[in-house]
Amino acid sequence: MRRDQDIERDDAGGGGAVPFADNGRGLEGVLARPVPLWSLALALLLVPVTAIGTGAIVDGWEKSGALGRAAITLARVPDTLKHMFRGTAPYFGGKYEKLPGGFTRDPGFTDPGYTLISPFDPARKRSVVQVMRLSDGAVVHEFVPDVDAANAASRFTSALTDLHRDKNAARNRLMHPLLLADGSLVLHDSSPLARYDACGKLLWSLDGIFNHSTELGPDGNLWVPYRYPVPREPGVKADFWDDSVAQVSTEGKLLKVDRVADILERNGLARLWRGRPYTQDPFHLNDIQPAMADGRFWKKGDLFLSLRNLSLIALYRPETGKILWWKIGPWRFQHDVSILDDHRISVFDNNTLMGYPGERVNGHNRLLVFDFDSKATSSPWDKGFAANQIATRAQGRGTPLPGGDAMVEETEQGRLVRMSPQGALRWRYISADSAERRMALSWARYLDPTKDGPAIQATVNAKCS
Repeated sequence: MRRDQDIERDDAGGGGAVPFADNGRGLEGVLARPVPLWSLALALLLVPVTAIGTGAIVDGWEKSGALGRAAITLARVPDTLKHMFRGTAPYFGGKYEKLPGGFTRDPGFTDPGYTLISPFDPARKRSVVQVMRLSDGAVVHEFVPDVDAANAASRFTSALTDLHRDKNAARNRLMHPLLLADGSLVLHDSSPLARYDACGKLLWSLDGIFNHSTELGPDGNLWVPYRYPVPREPGVKADFWDDSVAQVSTEGKLLKVDRVADILERNGLARLWRGRPYTQDPFHLNDIQPAMADGRFWKKGDLFLSLRNLSLIALYRPETGKILWWKIGPWRFQHDVSILDDHRISVFDNNTLMGYPGERVNGHNRLLVFDFDSKATSSPWDKGFAANQIATRAQGRGTPLPGGDAMVEETEQGRLVRMSPQGALRWRYISADSAERRMALSWARYLDPTKDGPAIQATVNAKCS
């Protein structure tokens, strides 16, 4: 029987040769052959040399041409494999109350406003943007932006992200959408900034890594955090987050870019980050809030900047490059600055303790109010945050509303509520699938019909096939 098998193998191989055969033992014979010591030593030497060389090329990949791009591609293989086996839905892995997804409200309260939200749609297997009427929870318009068209026009290469792998339509979270008066949307997700019409068709895209908030200034231009794909800061690694303040026209023209490192340097505040151990993400600019009118402590066109990783809020005048005021704490790793009147701001305080593995919230988040007159900080909604156990470790939004209520987004847990200072829920939206598994939201925006009426009506009137 053994001889017949060898004959069949000879016929298949052609010319009478038996590949990988050694005295009839096949592959076993090859593996049993003695290996010269010099070849083993050479192989062991080549492994660390190759690793060091690849690492050096990755660190300076942008200067290494095709070899650098190849090294970055190779370095991303583990991440790419991980993405292949991970779903696209932004599920929250922590603890939460099991609740059905969707909108519910207190029947004794009617909210005249709307909200602009970006939930993940399990049926479409991607995020969408919805204009939701808060009096009854009806979705009056839905956008399905063609983000792949914006990505297709992109030309940047960066160690920070693989745009087509990480930010395609299935994975793009459509962060902090801004609704313009004609019913079009401006959005991003650490990806190109893009504007889409009411039917989701791409109008323009601006290449680069735009992230976090998108706000309209008093002159009609946009203010958006921007991160250089290849850092400008000398001596840092390729994955350094070189955060900047970007001004963009609504036609998609980049008007101004001001690096956070330069802003701090020229205002004598570089010590706030240069005096700390090296980190890839020293600033984490997550909000640019323009002043739409003069106040007693700022003027129209000034910007409030939120630098999360410094727990710092700064009042910045872009026309002069000067920081007029800054404060670290009592907020910790905060998000979302809002201007309340001519002398007060609110700050969504994540209240996160970063000195623990994995980080954790110190009880619950807070929505703080800082008064420039008295220099005092208060927490008017503290009872409500505690009663509803609002505790998103990262991100989060807090929008004070007329009458004393606030719209609060618990981003990671996929919960959006309007609540009183004492915690009474006027309405609630839960982002969850049919199994009540929570999915993150992406920075909802409250729409006031008295101010945003034309934009809302434009979406309602849009005729999309």
